[in-house]
Amino acid sequence: MLLCFLHLAARRNEIFYLRWEDVDFKHQQIRLYTRKRRDGSLEYDWIPMTRRLSAELDNHLSSSGSGLSEWVFPNPDTGIPYIARQKWMPRLCRLANVKPFGLHAIRHLTASILVKNDVSLIDIQTILRHKKLTTTERYIHRLASVRSALEVLE
Repeated sequence: MLLCFLHLAARRNEIFYLRWEDVDFKHQQIRLYTRKRRDGSLEYDWIPMTRRLSAELDNHLSSSGSGLSEWVFPNPDTGIPYIARQKWMPRLCRLANVKPFGLHAIRHLTASILVKNDVSLIDIQTILRHKKLTTTERYIHRLASVRSALEVLE
């Protein structure tokens, strides 16, 4: 699940409500749905999968028993998507001995990695699925200001 967040720069509900029918192994892409639009309408985009993500999802499908659930990451207790996993990330952070962070921070991490590797602003906008370039610029500006602030520590 974490790899999906990182490799797709996905929002929480985009992964929680991901169905196997949204995973296209043949064309190496995933359909992500969002309601993050002014009118709240449901909209989707096809996002390319990395080879690593495709392999991990294929392994997940095989190990979870294909066809047992329409959901890629169902709650094992209910068989339906998670609504929230408030204890999951803090527990993982504690086990990894890192400061706790939320799932949306992984989306920011993906943007940060893309910026650090000189990916164009337009490509980052496409990956983050922002309708407006100004939204992406806010992400990037915030990352740049944090980076310069941290340089004070060196």
